[in-house]
Amino acid sequence: MANPALAHVLAHALTAAAHGFRVIPLTRAKLPAVRSPHHHDPAPLTCRGECGRLGHGVHDASADPEAIRALFAAAPWATGYGLACGRAPYHLIGLDLDLKGGRPGSPRGPGEAGATDGRARTRKPCANRKDGTDSTEGLAADGPAALARLAREHAFAIPPTVTVLTPSGGRHLWLCGPPGLAVPNSAGRLAPGIDIRGLGGYLVGPGSYGSHGSYRLAPGSPAWAPAPAPAALLRLLTPPHPAPHRSYRPGPPSPGPHPAALEGLVRFVRASREGQRNDRLFWAACRAYETGAGPELAPALIEAALDTGLAPREARATVASAARSAARHLQPPDAWA
Repeated sequence: MANPALAHVLAHALTAAAHGFRVIPLTRAKLPAVRSPHHHDPAPLTCRGECGRLGHGVHDASADPEAIRALFAAAPWATGYGLACGRAPYHLIGLDLDLKGGRPGSPRGPGEAGATDGRARTRKPCANRKDGTDSTEGLAADGPAALARLAREHAFAIPPTVTVLTPSGGRHLWLCGPPGLAVPNSAGRLAPGIDIRGLGGYLVGPGSYGSHGSYRLAPGSPAWAPAPAPAALLRLLTPPHPAPHRSYRPGPPSPGPHPAALEGLVRFVRASREGQRNDRLFWAACRAYETGAGPELAPALIEAALDTGLAPREARATVASAARSAARHLQPPDAWA
């Protein structure tokens, strides 16, 4: 049966592209919708589109209308679209402000009956254990209040900017970053309830449908004009980078994720507390494999998990599970059985 949301979402994606944003199609689980061309390969490959085929996640993102139509044609099950962060001309930075226990009964996508925010009851797919987005592992989180507190403490104001309401009651704020500054992705590092989308990440665009409802512009929000990020906030988003951990030896420069983002994943795992360790390791490994850096980064992630007290066998099994989950969610839904 044809996907009733496809034409609607494609139109929104093309509108975003007409304003200069680079987009990719997403599934209802907010994951890249185009099947990886390497999903049958016997060993994971570090390919970010060099093979010339579609299916490399955010590396496929484009503002060219014909390329976008080709992406959606390759994923007719898509119900949403993502906007690549950190890319010219906006160098988009996303502030994902989570609200635990968000309001139920959010607007629903076509054919989505009784959709509510089930994060407190169900295990999220890989990309949402934060792309994922749920960074605080059961702790109380009020992202908007946490951001207001940071603004007071560091003397900056969040300017009026594009604001997208999420099905869970949270919101995404879009900001412009300066050229040449690579803001890394992070989950809960700034404060519980605040996740950051930077280079190598993406934001779910307004007009998208997810498993729990729709994404839409907040009333009164500007449509496609993100405001510049305040300088004091940029300093918080780009802390000094420590030297890479001894077990992580980056190879020659590549067009993949910025090294700071990969180092951030290792720091994220190493900062885990008891009760968070497995979930944080799983999320970080998912992010690494989705960007193509999984095989390179896995040993450092495992060692970071061991430093927190996680058992070696459990750490290795968690990373292997993340690799399988990332590969699985890059396949179309009819291949998930």
